[in-house]
Amino acid sequence: IGFGPDGVMFRLDRGGQKLIVSLYVDDGVCACDSRELYDSFLTDLSKKFTLSDSGKLSWYLGVAIDHDREKGISTLSQETYIDTLLERFSMTDAHPVPTPSELGVRLIKAQSQQTPDPEATKKYQQM
Repeated sequence: IGFGPDGVMFRLDRGGQKLIVSLYVDDGVCACDSRELYDSFLTDLSKKFTLSDSGKLSWYLGVAIDHDREKGISTLSQETYIDTLLERFSMTDAHPVPTPSELGVRLIKAQSQQTPDPEATKKYQQM
């Protein structure tokens, strides 16, 4: 399995045991169905790279992660990221609506060839 260009996923199948590793810049997460394979993998990897174990996965790449092992449920949330965006763009008092515009609105292409403001473009891309 592989993703590009920024993130990478690796999968290792060894003797019926599976290990999946996701890497992004200097962050990584590993999931494995065998403690023995997991420990062996980390030992081998730590011979080549400096590693740190942050314990139970609760946060990865801006996503909060909660596990309920009894129910077998993992929940992902970007609430903190969304709150940060709302604050950055002065929208903390905005009211949610089911659609961003009126239903049935027909958009047409602008008639003039205006050059977009680079600052406005950059701010829009950050959303």
